[in-house]
Amino acid sequence: MFEMLIPTTMFAISMTGTPGPNNMLLTVSGARFGYRRTVPLILGIVAGIQTQLLLVAVGLGIVFATIPVLQLLLRIVGVAYLLYLAVRIAFFSGSGAGTETNAIRPLRSVEGALFQYVNPKAWVMTVTAMSVYTIDGDIYGRTAFVVMLVFLFITPISVSVWAAFGTVIGRRLSSGRHQRMFNIALGLITAASAAFVLL
Repeated sequence: MFEMLIPTTMFAISMTGTPGPNNMLLTVSGARFGYRRTVPLILGIVAGIQTQLLLVAVGLGIVFATIPVLQLLLRIVGVAYLLYLAVRIAFFSGSGAGTETNAIRPLRSVEGALFQYVNPKAWVMTVTAMSVYTIDGDIYGRTAFVVMLVFLFITPISVSVWAAFGTVIGRRLSSGRHQRMFNIALGLITAASAAFVLL
């Protein structure tokens, strides 16, 4: 069972540490509100991924394989929401991190958790993790538990890096022009991540 730890850990790092909808949201939140006010979003993302892994482990992955239209519907909803977020990010008019007068508040934990259920990358990650890195038979439950523990350890570290990155950038956005350029760039990246899901 221990032979699965290294590949599962590498997969968790690559999936939670690379650009995607979660990390774009965390970068934006860090830049606008600072790291401390982004912590609830971090906790929500971690909780959402854990509940997804659990659901997939107990059979949701089989449901997706049996009824492919469900995954298609989730993908459509996810892409629509990502495009909505991309527009909000690109045209946000607030100033840098820690500003209390921002028109948009930081996302709460429950919103971060629920976002995972319309996040196509999260579904790909959790279904793949439970399909590839668990071992069938009597030890399936234990190996599924190990996969969940690996993600519980790796996810907070990976996503915290993106939130901290956003916080650092936010502190350096001294002018409104730089803030607008940053917002537009992140909006375009978020929209691009939605387009990638459709391919």
